[in-house]
Amino acid sequence: MPVFPSHSSVLTLVAPAEGRLRAPGAPSAVEDGSAYFPQSVASGEPGADGVVLWTRAVDPSQPGAPLVLTLQVAWDEHFAHRVLEVPGLCTTPARDHTLKVRVTNLAPSTRYHYRFVLEKDGRCLGSPHGRTRTGPALASDRPLHFVVAGYRELLGLGDDTCRHLSRHEEDLDFVLLLGDSFLEDCSFPGLSARARRDWCRAWRAHPVMRQVYAHYPVLVLWEGAVPGSGWERNSRRLLCDYLPIRPSWTVFAGPPRPAARPVVSAARLSRRERSWCLPFAA
Repeated sequence: MPVFPSHSSVLTLVAPAEGRLRAPGAPSAVEDGSAYFPQSVASGEPGADGVVLWTRAVDPSQPGAPLVLTLQVAWDEHFAHRVLEVPGLCTTPARDHTLKVRVTNLAPSTRYHYRFVLEKDGRCLGSPHGRTRTGPALASDRPLHFVVAGYRELLGLGDDTCRHLSRHEEDLDFVLLLGDSFLEDCSFPGLSARARRDWCRAWRAHPVMRQVYAHYPVLVLWEGAVPGSGWERNSRRLLCDYLPIRPSWTVFAGPPRPAARPVVSAARLSRRERSWCLPFAA
């Protein structure tokens, strides 16, 4: 039976315990279905035992029709050793055909591969492959490696951050994305709600964005105080549809809190060099 995530929450899936993982076997015959996933895939909010997985799926021949997807999570890039396979996940026009799934009961500090698959005319069509990494266990003192960037840096309009990330030159735990950098763009404030969605779709379909989001998990930091109402609050909620984060974006709202202990040894920090209190290091 198809599963439709509710308007206010992310669908949560629990991976089987290690002793009940799917036995290794030949991967399914999945063809390239990138045309149905124009914004590719993304992962975010990497915790010690889970991560949020995101995609946007649209049928080019029927753009307004919902699609039914299957999520596959595996230890290997060939998907022969799968941790999780869940069919019946549906996209809807209400969320602009975006889908977010939080997978829990994963191992800490572990690399996983994932993809979304749909059936069309008897063929299995797969999204681009994504890879992600869970955060360290709470008791771990392993340093974290991440970069801090706004969306303009990721697009290559600032420093050389995007060049290193798009070439996969860094072995990072995550990318810390400054959420308010979207709202600071000179063109965004004057757009209507419909035009903002068009803007978000175009930004997420950019080739660099597709590569970075599919290769690294992201955490989103909202720097300003939580707006009570109005344009800024509505814009943040709209942006959340296109980011691999749970709708409760206020988790990262307000001034950053200093961590009780250093939680980062950054491979390539941007101008903001400081420690942050992250979900898995609180």
